[in-house]
Amino acid sequence: MLALGSLLVACESDRAPATLMNGSPALKPRIVLEHVSHPAVLTTTRIVAGDRARPGSLTATCLRDLAAARTPRRVVERVGVAASSVTFADASGLYGCDDGPGAHENGRRFCGTSFGRLYDGRLRDPRLDLADCRTTTGDPLAFLWVEPARTTRYIAVEQPGYAEVYEVRGRLPVRIATIAEVDVEGARARFVLSEHDRDGRLVRRDTVDAVVAG
Repeated sequence: MLALGSLLVACESDRAPATLMNGSPALKPRIVLEHVSHPAVLTTTRIVAGDRARPGSLTATCLRDLAAARTPRRVVERVGVAASSVTFADASGLYGCDDGPGAHENGRRFCGTSFGRLYDGRLRDPRLDLADCRTTTGDPLAFLWVEPARTTRYIAVEQPGYAEVYEVRGRLPVRIATIAEVDVEGARARFVLSEHDRDGRLVRRDTVDAVVAG
């Protein structure tokens, strides 16, 4: 049985969070997303040049922690309600750093890292990460990459009482997170999501039951 996060109580009022993980205001998407019934929150997305990353920033710290052999030209930073991530690619594959607001071991900036090998430019596994990432109340976080459809501009992920919306940018798979249905002991998590085009029309719906790769 997958465990629901503690924010399940939000379902009773369907009130969207007011702030993102970094303290910035949680804004609504600029358009209405078809068939998304809960209040929606837009995550922030930044495209950063790897060689211009500010010291101490998400990008600079991720590149240092992963000991990147080559500085990537394009890095995607994402900040959501209870999670943030960094994604970049090189000739060998896709790299990611995941962060949550809970306590980290040994004072690390990120609670998890991931690598996914690309085959003809695509992932064979979404690289679920859930072992060490937590919310401020200690509930587990789970992350994975989504490869959007060609016409997808937004990905909406169901959270307890609201939907978290990710904008597709940077020509890389989108690193999403959930607090809704995470089973740490079973090394699995469920992501309920929908993809939408630039006008908000539904492209497809999906429920991803992901397990940690062996």
